[in-house]
Parts: sequence; C-alpha cells; structure tokens
Amino acid sequence: MIENLRKKSIKKCFDARSELEIKNKNYRDFIIGFFNYFLDLDLEAGDASQFPPQIYQTETSAIIKAKESGIIAGLDEIGIILESKKILFESYFRNGDTVNSGDVMLRISGKASTLLALERTILNVLQRLCGIATITAKYSDKIKSESCFVVGTRKTLWSKLDKRAVQCGGGLTHRLNLADAAMLKENHLSALKKSNHKSPILEGIREILANQPNLRFIEVEVTSEEEFWQIVKIYNALETRTFKVIMFDHFTPENISKLIADLKQKGYYDNILFEASGNITLETISDYADCGVDVISSGALTHSVTGLDLTMLIDNI
Repeated sequence: MIENLRKKSIKKCFDARSELEIKNKNYRDFIIGFFNYFLDLDLEAGDASQFPPQIYQTETSAIIKAKESGIIAGLDEIGIILESKKILFESYFRNGDTVNSGDVMLRISGKASTLLALERTILNVLQRLCGIATITAKYSDKIKSESCFVVGTRKTLWSKLDKRAVQCGGGLTHRLNLADAAMLKENHLSALKKSNHKSPILEGIREILANQPNLRFIEVEVTSEEEFWQIVKIYNALETRTFKVIMFDHFTPENISKLIADLKQKGYYDNILFEASGNITLETISDYADCGVDVISSGALTHSVTGLDLTMLIDNI
C-alpha cells in the first residue's frame, strides 16, 4: 500500500500527462504552430518539382510504412495537421503501439500536390518521435520490474513533442518548461551561494515556494554526501505541499543505496523523492533502478536519438 502511494506521488510529480493531450488547447495550438513553421520553411517559394501543375491536382492516396520495428509516437499530432489540410487519414495503430517492419502505419488521401508538400515534414516528425518512443521503451523495459521510472530531460529539440514521445515509450515527462517546476542545479546553487544570506539555499527555496505555490515540484542537485545531507536538512525545515526532490548527479548506485538506507533509518525517506542522473546507459540503468531512486533521467532519450526508418509511398498519380 505504501509503495503504491509512492508510485502515485512519483507520477503526479513527474508526469504532466494532461498538458500533452490532444484535447488540451495549448498543446493543440503548439502542434499547429510547430508544423506550420516547418511547412512554411519548406514551401517558402513553392515547389519547383510540381510541373505540369494540373497533374498534381488529381486526388490520390498514399501509405506511410515502417521499414523497421519500433514504438509509435506522433500519430495523433500528425492527424491534427492532416485534418487542417483537408487530408483524409486512417490507421489501425495508436500512439504507444509496436509497429513491425513492413507494417502500414498510416493511410492518407487527398490532392497529390498537398501530399507531396507534406511528405517530408510528416516523415521527419514521425521518424524522430517514433525514435524517441522506441529508445525510451528500451530503457523502461530494463527496469519494468522495479519501483522506478525513466524520465526525459529538457535536452530536447522539439520541446513538448519530444516529451510526448517519451510518454508513448513508457517514460514520464519531468519538466515541460522552466515554469512548471523549480530545479536548482550547479549554476543556480553557485549564484545563490554568492548572496549575503546566512542560509542562501534555504532562503532561495522558501522564496520560490512563497511566490509560486502551485509548482509541481522543487528539486535540488547534489554532487556529494555532504551536499545530500545539507539538502535533507533544508527540506525537513520546509512546510509545503509541493513535492521535494533530490537529484543524485553522477553518484554510483552503491553510494545512492547507502544514503537512501541511512535516510530510511532516520525516518526522512517518505517526505522526499529521488532522481538519479548523469551518463546512465542501458547497461547501467538496472543498477540505478535497484538502488532506491524513484526516477532515472536520461538526455539520451531526446538529444541524439536515431529516427525510426519510415517511408511514404503514393499509390498512383
């Protein structure tokens, strides 16, 4: 029961699911603006290939097919754009489904000119988002038996779209932007320590919470055992309903295990959530999941991901 309550807290803290749903107006507006920006770049001066033009005004259909296996992300988002361009579409798949090589992910139909104008943008988006979902699923599968979750970072190219793809792969979003949660990392802590406050970090956190009582969480990065106990002491001095998180930056799993075990002995464990970060790979993630942290963050999910290989084929023109 206690473990289930902690899992609920982890998801409430680290997963901004409702903000990345198609029915959310802000998310829909973001998607439309994002796609139109890339389409405008591609079509700034028209399409030099579509001559004679009358040929490309005919109605036609096309398929988007997977050339390798992976996890689907971006289908709902692509659907919004296709709908806005009066392109009919259908798919037997949903975001989060597994697609295999040769599977037809999406069928579309409309004017040939429009399909060709959209082709590269649609494929670019789907390939990247499916790639993110696929690598996230690999990380998540490594720790699926643990009470721990993989989370994305802000090392993204496409902001909310990348975060949504992490969700499709079974991960949690972490922060979507600088406003929904407060994180004090190396440079923030350096700036605070130059102040004249007797307890600069404590005073900084108190002011953050006083001015922004609706933050999803407050998180502080620690790089040593001394810093860890300093932040534990600060958190224990705070009265707040905001989730309090400690990030272990480049700690070994053994060091984290020891600190969390000591914290449990002192009775402070239930009031704090824990994140491990820093060059954690598929080979090492299981060790970190086993050391007692609640989430493991990895920039590799989004900052340098390889897109899933997809192709679009027009039936006939």
